[in-house]
Order: sequence, then C-alpha cells, then structure tokens
Amino acid sequence: MSPPPFLVKLNPRNGWLGWWPGWRALFHPEKGRVHEFVREEAAKLPAGVLVLDAGAGQRKYAEIFRNQHYESCDMPGGFYKQKHDFECFLDSIPKPDNTYDAVVNTQVLEHVPDPLAALKELNRVLKRGGILLLSLPLNAPLHGQPWHFFHFTHHGVFELSKKSNFEIVSCEKIGGAFWALGKRSRDIFAQWLKQYDPTRARKRGQSIAFCLLMNVFLFFPWLVLYPVCAFLVRPLCYWLDLTDIEKSYTNGYTVVLKKP
Repeated sequence: MSPPPFLVKLNPRNGWLGWWPGWRALFHPEKGRVHEFVREEAAKLPAGVLVLDAGAGQRKYAEIFRNQHYESCDMPGGFYKQKHDFECFLDSIPKPDNTYDAVVNTQVLEHVPDPLAALKELNRVLKRGGILLLSLPLNAPLHGQPWHFFHFTHHGVFELSKKSNFEIVSCEKIGGAFWALGKRSRDIFAQWLKQYDPTRARKRGQSIAFCLLMNVFLFFPWLVLYPVCAFLVRPLCYWLDLTDIEKSYTNGYTVVLKKP
C-alpha cells in the first residue's frame, strides 16, 4: 500500500508562528503552536455548534470556543481540580452517537492505554462531517505518570485514523530539532534540583542528608544555567529551527481528522 500524499509533504509551516510569536510562545513554542492551532480551527467553526474538549484538564480552551457551545470532560479523579461537564474515560463517553460537531483532544492520547479505542469512541460521538482536533507528542519527557503510555509519528496517525474511520484533513509537524533542543535544555535544569528534593527523599528511598548536600552543590550552577537555557537558548532555538528542513526530530503533530 503506497503512503498517502500527506506523508510526503506535511504542512510546510511545521509549526512556525512567525518572526515574533509573542513572549509566551517564544519561551514555549510547542505550547504556543498547539494553542494557535486550536484557535485557528475554532475560528472556522460556525457559532453555536456543540464542541467537546475531551481530556480538557484545566479547560484552557473554553475562551477560544466562546462563540460555540463548549463542554469539557476529563478522567475521574484527574490531574487537575477544575470542574467539568462530566467525567469519563475516553473509550467510554456517556453521550449518544452523533452528538458533537467538533471534538478537541490535545496532548491527551499519549495518556490513554488504548488510543485506537479512544479514537473510535470519539468518532462515535461526532456527527457526520464533524472534526477532531488532535495534538500528539513524539518527543517528550515522561509526565503524568503512571498515565503515560505512547508517543506518535505521522505514520502512526495514518494507521490510527484509518482504523477508526477518520479522514485526515491536515497533519502538521510541531517544530524540528532546534525546538526540541531548546525545550530539553530548559527542562533538564528545571528538573535538576527536583530530583534531590529533601521533602520527598523518604518517598523516593533517598537519604535526606544526601539530598541536602546535592542541593548545596547544584544550586549555584542551576542559578546560572537555568536562566541561560530558559531565556536565551530556547528563544534562539525557535529561530534556528527554520534551518531544519526535514524536522525529523519534531516535538509532535497537530492533526485535523474528519468523520466522513
């Protein structure tokens, strides 16, 4: 079976947000790209249509969908305290078939034990012609443990969409090697001292004295290196990413799927 055309040429922007993406996106272009993706797609939806934010977490897209009827759901006892319209797992959504005009699912599918079952369920609750807005990670640290199971490639997106009866409208890479480098350089030092948190030493089976000693040794290198990586290296990597044509080290993908 020959690959579909989108595998040969993905969206040429590759997540690019322009020469000045704004301070927030400059320091976290991956999040900035996903947020802009949702904003762009929301603007294409008619006013008043029914939208489900599936795995909504902190409900950060509620304002974006202010012209639509926005509902949110999250897993029972999820990571955040925000109240949602209902709670459920994504392979068992308590709504009738053909309920929603659009579904949003960003940075969530990696936390689902069975992504295919979740996509089939999202397809079920979508109306015919309805769209699913996805963002999926390829390069990311372990997070939300133990609910972190998968990363995705665009080849995987093609297989999952085919098996869950979706058509691919678009598939765009979220940056390349430099975006990934900028993100990791900051994240390394953000997590450095957390690994030796004396207040969590016993829980981790560490010695409190050892953790205190490591904090003393690492504090001043962290004080110098973290700001450099977070506020200098990371923005520089945003612009340098234009020189990476293939984007083989992409952070992930934004995808629009349609229920035929």
